Amino acid sequence: MNKNTTPPHDEAVPIPRRADGTPDWALLRREFPATQFTTYLDIARKALLPRCAAQAAADWFADIDSRATGRRAFSMGEVEITRAVVGATFGARPETLALVKNTSEAINIVAQGFDWREGDNVVISEAEHENNTFPWRPLTRRGVEVRVVAGGPDGRVTTDALRAAIDARTRILSVAWVSYGLGERADVDALAQLCRDKGVLLVIDGIQAIGVLDRRIDDLGAHVVASGGHKAQMSVAGAGLMHVATDALERFRPPFAAKYSFATFDRTEEQPELAPDAHRFEYGNPNFIGLAVQRRSAQFIGAIGLGAIEARIRHLTDLLIEGADRAKLKLRTPRPWLERAGIVSFDLEGASADRVEAVLEQEDIRVASKDGHLRAAAHFYNDEDDVHRFMDRLQHHLRSARA
Repeated sequence: MNKNTTPPHDEAVPIPRRADGTPDWALLRREFPATQFTTYLDIARKALLPRCAAQAAADWFADIDSRATGRRAFSMGEVEITRAVVGATFGARPETLALVKNTSEAINIVAQGFDWREGDNVVISEAEHENNTFPWRPLTRRGVEVRVVAGGPDGRVTTDALRAAIDARTRILSVAWVSYGLGERADVDALAQLCRDKGVLLVIDGIQAIGVLDRRIDDLGAHVVASGGHKAQMSVAGAGLMHVATDALERFRPPFAAKYSFATFDRTEEQPELAPDAHRFEYGNPNFIGLAVQRRSAQFIGAIGLGAIEARIRHLTDLLIEGADRAKLKLRTPRPWLERAGIVSFDLEGASADRVEAVLEQEDIRVASKDGHLRAAAHFYNDEDDVHRFMDRLQHHLRSARA
């Protein structure tokens, strides 16, 4: 469980609750205007944003338009409050967090900042997203092998398969906490122990898990956790996070440098010392408006509680799996909760996932075609009617396609 204290905040985030103290999901759903007309089961692609996120953007502009002329909107002090809020909500000390743009920026920082030697290797899997694949490819020009571990017949990449790919020249293992396509949850505890035993740097792509699962990111045992903010963190593209464990801070260097990379602002120093914490991985002016949204959404999530969110998502994804079983649809996602999260992937067995996605979208049902399969991803603003409507229309279109 995530043992966070209440996040520091300067904006109240009222959460409707039922008599027993649990979140009132029906009322919370109203905070997402798009749910009034769209069955949105696509949090794994992009988040629907709550009204408070839109208000955060409006407040940011209002500060610029006021007599203050952006004194708060462009304040680095406000950035530090955002860092504290994000850390408190998702479980990391502020000094271990760099507020980077997205997953790929964070992974590129590691890939380009590591002290590689010819003959070294990095291990990834074929289940990784492009943003945990392409950043490693250019290393081959430096004599670094990129080892891609294949999945089994069921598409799953096991801990044992990853372990077998690691040898004495492996420097980094980079894997998704939850895979974007299949929806498989990695055994991060086993991988963390494996990497620490072998002196391998563990990089976790956390974007499909942060905001879904109730676990502190600094409890994963990873050296680096990278994540864009535009999925279950309910931030916007360009406002994400990079957690760097204290014992990993000196294992790679910032490949770029700018004002906030260093412990001093004295630009006449010829050899300035790097900032003593994760600030060293931030370059120049941040995405101020994006951070304003990121902060307000993190407050919103923290006020609801990650434990309640995870339980709600588990319930809704259980319903998706039960519906698939009744319809005799083939599932790709593992069934045990500890092996999955918010993504449920369907094998349409011959029907075009692209075509099914398109016809469902015409009916205001949003899911995704990924790697030839159909992916539904529920979040707490979904309800049982969303699940039933999706399953009903999916079966209808599959029958039509096979007629």
